[in-house]
Amino acid sequence: MSKSTPVRRRAAFVFGPPLVAATLGVLLLVQGAAGSSFEILKERRQERVDSGWVVPTPSFTDYLYPRLATTFAGSEFVVVNKVNPLDPIDFAPQVREIESSSTLDNSRGLTLREVAATALEKLAAAMASDGAGKLFVNSAYRSYDYQSDLFVQKIEQYGEEEALVRSAKPGHSEHQTGLAVDVSVPAQGCAIMQCFGDTEAGKWIAENAWRFGFVVRYELDTVSTTGYTYEPWHLRYIGRELSTMYHENGIHTLEDFWGYPAAPDYEMAASTTD
Repeated sequence: MSKSTPVRRRAAFVFGPPLVAATLGVLLLVQGAAGSSFEILKERRQERVDSGWVVPTPSFTDYLYPRLATTFAGSEFVVVNKVNPLDPIDFAPQVREIESSSTLDNSRGLTLREVAATALEKLAAAMASDGAGKLFVNSAYRSYDYQSDLFVQKIEQYGEEEALVRSAKPGHSEHQTGLAVDVSVPAQGCAIMQCFGDTEAGKWIAENAWRFGFVVRYELDTVSTTGYTYEPWHLRYIGRELSTMYHENGIHTLEDFWGYPAAPDYEMAASTTD
């Protein structure tokens, strides 16, 4: 099975020796729990700038970010895909209703975790201010049971093979984290369609979502890494600190960002646990 080629990075360009990386992994978790602003990561990023660091190219060697927090379902950094289910698999976060406004339509009363909901409201305001349209919330937090029903519906609609690249099994969905949201701008058409990426709103989101802590999780031509087809409407909140680093380093998947292997299918996940 083919895999996408990850962006290559200099081994020490962020964290230096493995001992420092391991130490920072623990510090990152502790700081996250305390709600700090990741001063260590900021200092390392400034050191890169001061030393004349340039955007990495495919000729550079790999690196790994500290990944401890990516295994916790309640973390903003959690990586959930076809290989990595949530733990616990029926995880249910605390969520609140996204606030409708003149720039954001949440007439369905959908919910997200506090940090993601607040960030989405700010994103919508900025997007409307730039003349890119009024954001509509198509889907947000989904419970384990809701995702179970949805996955069955996708199988009935598309068949199992196609459903596996269009929807996640329960426990494997980013929507269950309360940090993922599907959006559209009805006036521009292409709601929950790949052509949304060609609309004014889709282009604005691709260029600006990172400024509010979001990334387009399933970008074009990343299916061999993520296991999902291109979804320009699917935003994942990872926090402004990390979304900025994601953007500045030209990363296209969370798997590459954290140094995780590709997760194209569930069979791969099953084989690793046998």
